[in-house]
Amino acid sequence: MDSETIRQTAARVAVELHDALRTHGYSVQVVPEPPTYGQAYVTFLSALREDEARLITDALKAYPARRNRPQSCEECRTIKRDWATAQRAGDREGAAALAWSMGQHQRRLHS
Repeated sequence: MDSETIRQTAARVAVELHDALRTHGYSVQVVPEPPTYGQAYVTFLSALREDEARLITDALKAYPARRNRPQSCEECRTIKRDWATAQRAGDREGAAALAWSMGQHQRRLHS
């Protein structure tokens, strides 16, 4: 998908999630985020109250997962943890190197 399609998808999902919560009487602001790694993301603008979070949790429990996600391997977890640490520290070069390492690892062991 190109970035414009991903942006449109994020915008549509944000509206759908907002409307679904509104149907249940909740006013939760949901906004689309810029595409990241080819994925669409949305953000809640404020923290969810317990009842709002429970509504989402209960809805998700009502449906079986569509796919079985394999457990990530130890190397995946290590690279992800180190990448997050580099991001928080503002180490762009380190984060980029770790992203490259993850790509190599994924191709080598998980494809």
